[in-house]
Amino acid sequence: MINFIKNNYFELQFAALFGGIFLVYILEGYFPRRRSDTNQTNRWVSNISLAIFNHFLILFYTFNLALILNQFQPDSPLLRHFGFSDIASLFVLLFAFEFTSYWSHRAFHKFPILWRIHSVHHSDTEIDVTTGVRHHPFEPLIINTIIVTPMVMLLGAPVISIILFNFVRTIIVLTSHSNLIIPKRLDKVVRLFVTTPDYHRMHHSSDRRYTDSNFCIVFPIFDYVFGTATKKPYEEIPNMQIGLEQLRSNEDQRIDQLIMRPFTYNRNPIKRSL
Repeated sequence: MINFIKNNYFELQFAALFGGIFLVYILEGYFPRRRSDTNQTNRWVSNISLAIFNHFLILFYTFNLALILNQFQPDSPLLRHFGFSDIASLFVLLFAFEFTSYWSHRAFHKFPILWRIHSVHHSDTEIDVTTGVRHHPFEPLIINTIIVTPMVMLLGAPVISIILFNFVRTIIVLTSHSNLIIPKRLDKVVRLFVTTPDYHRMHHSSDRRYTDSNFCIVFPIFDYVFGTATKKPYEEIPNMQIGLEQLRSNEDQRIDQLIMRPFTYNRNPIKRSL
C-alpha cells in the first residue's frame, strides 16, 4: 500500500485535490451555510483555472527546487537524527508548517507588496470550496521557495510522511474554505482543535478587523496563543459580507484580472499592527 502511494503520488494528489473539490461542492449543495442569489459561474471558472495552473506549476517547480536544495541537505536531518517514526514525523510536519504558515500568512497581510498578491484570494465575493484554491501563482511560488521545500529538506521527513501531510492539509483546507454548515454546538468544540468553515469565514470578511484575524489554516492553536482569534455570533455569520470593500464586480472576478491584480491593485492599505 505504501509503495503504491509513493509510486502514484502525483496522480493521487491530483485526485485528492480535484476529487475533494467536487465532493465538497456536492455536499455544499445539500448542506449550505449560505445560499447565494447571484450567478457564480464566472468566479468558479476563474478559481478552478487558477487551481489547475497552480497545481502543475508547483509540482514542476517544487520538484526542481528540491533537486537543487538536495545538494545542501544536512547529512543527518533532524527527524532522522532523533529517530522519529513516520506518524510522529507527520505530526511534526503539521505543527512546524502550521507555525511557519501562520507567520507567513500574517506577513502577506502586513506588507503591501505581499498583500497585492494575497488580495487575489481575498477578493472572492463568496466563499466556498473553490475559494481554497484561488491563489495568484506568485503566492505558492513564494511559500514553496522560502518555507515549504527548505523546511522539508531540513527536517528530512520520510516520503510517506510528506505525502500524508499533503493529503491531510488538502482535506482541511478544502473543508475550512467550504460553504458547509456545521451545527453550532459541534462547531464550538471542533474549532478549538481544527479550523472550521465558520472559523475561517471570519478571515474572509470584508471588515478589516476580521480580515486580519483567524490566520491559521489547519489548526487554530497559534491564533489562540498570539491573540488573533476572533468570532461573531453563530447566527450573524451567514449574512456577513465576504471579500474586499473594492473589487466586487463580475469583471473583477475574471481570470485575466486576477492574474494582473498584483500589478494593478492600487488600494492604499491601512497601516497594520500585526
